[in-house]
Amino acid sequence: MMNTKKYFLLIGLIFISTASNAANIWCSGTISNAYVDSGNNLMIKGSWRNDYTRICKTDGSGEINTITCSLWFSIATSSMTNDKGVTLMYSDQGGTIDCTNIPSYSAAPIPKYLMLVR
Repeated sequence: MMNTKKYFLLIGLIFISTASNAANIWCSGTISNAYVDSGNNLMIKGSWRNDYTRICKTDGSGEINTITCSLWFSIATSSMTNDKGVTLMYSDQGGTIDCTNIPSYSAAPIPKYLMLVR
């Protein structure tokens, strides 16, 4: 009986460890275009995807608040103006996406951060 309990405990610990260590996705490159559409979506065109992806909504109605979205727009324009790279971090999404196949436009998942890279 004790061996069975240890076995299930080990399986449970492996499952919890795997779930808590889900991989994140970091997409790095340059932003060539950025715009805000009539639906308040901030869209960027990153070199890692070579298509437009939404990163936030400027009205704060999504996962990112208005101030953070405005700051992300500033980072995006600074990246373009100063020819600097950026890095975005996305949650794993169950292993279904990588930087090259992130859904485009409003179907894109929202990144956890946008970093300007020197």
